[in-house]
Amino acid sequence: MQCLLLWHRGALGDLLLAGPALMAIRRRYPRARLTAVGHPERWGLLARTLALTDIWDGDAAVWADLYGAGPLTDPLLARLASFQTALIFTPEPPAHLMARLRQAGLAAVHWVPSFAPDCLEHPSTLQARRLAELSIPVDSEPFRLGLGDGDAENAMPLPGSGPWAAVAPGSGHPCKNWPLSHYFQVTRALAWQRGLSIVWLTGPAEEAMLPYVQAMAQAQGHLLLDRRPLAQVARALSRCALYLGGDSGLTHLAAAVGGPKVLSLFGPTDPRIWAPRGENVRVLQAPCPDAPCARGRKIPCPEPRCFADLSPEIVLAAASEWGLG
Repeated sequence: MQCLLLWHRGALGDLLLAGPALMAIRRRYPRARLTAVGHPERWGLLARTLALTDIWDGDAAVWADLYGAGPLTDPLLARLASFQTALIFTPEPPAHLMARLRQAGLAAVHWVPSFAPDCLEHPSTLQARRLAELSIPVDSEPFRLGLGDGDAENAMPLPGSGPWAAVAPGSGHPCKNWPLSHYFQVTRALAWQRGLSIVWLTGPAEEAMLPYVQAMAQAQGHLLLDRRPLAQVARALSRCALYLGGDSGLTHLAAAVGGPKVLSLFGPTDPRIWAPRGENVRVLQAPCPDAPCARGRKIPCPEPRCFADLSPEIVLAAASEWGLG
């Protein structure tokens, strides 16, 4: 039985974009022991789907030697002793890291692009091409998470029967955020006119906007889930009929749980590169001649002017086509 190390320390969205590639690795090595290195909570979402043996924190001190130049320490060598193969997901080949892993005794260390530095191609396409070179065929089907029943901490946080619509107004960059005033109009219409229960999802990236989101949710009698465990958020999303959000990790999570219809709102970033894929995903792009304007992962616009023209009426019309708005 082989022991494989899966190294991915990227953000939630990047990790979920690698879902098809990771599933291909699991299918290629069905009896292998897979150990993931990266962010434990993010990898924890994939543990059941990939049948992971272990998840190790990528920020743990034991890995520091892999970035140095001296002899490898005994604790590091002991941790890696059982592994034959490592697959390293990073934007560019990490030559030093790969050399150190080989020095630790791994017979095969392969690089897989987590995304292209120039951001000109969808990561799943890049990864499928790279894994084909390693005789690992990648299925074209959208990635789906298996959530299981969960424990008490990650139990379903949505009360009642719904139907629910989830709204995630934030992202890793303020210029990727649709205006809160637009979210207010859409959620009011979905709740008052269509009878949907609304749950707002916020986390550390939404700290600056949290007081405004709290006020909107309270004024409309909506539920707010702030800084909840990702496993709990995933279960909440699986119960929703509709999801509304921008270019963010939670949008990828909503698509991966396979429950809601996903309306993904894009402005300065390119949905051809960063949007989740699947028949339940619809991308609404800002009607701006300069959009997308992002260069790589840098957004030159000082403010998301393009989003001003992506009106609440356009979003509600898209929801109506699904019978949800």
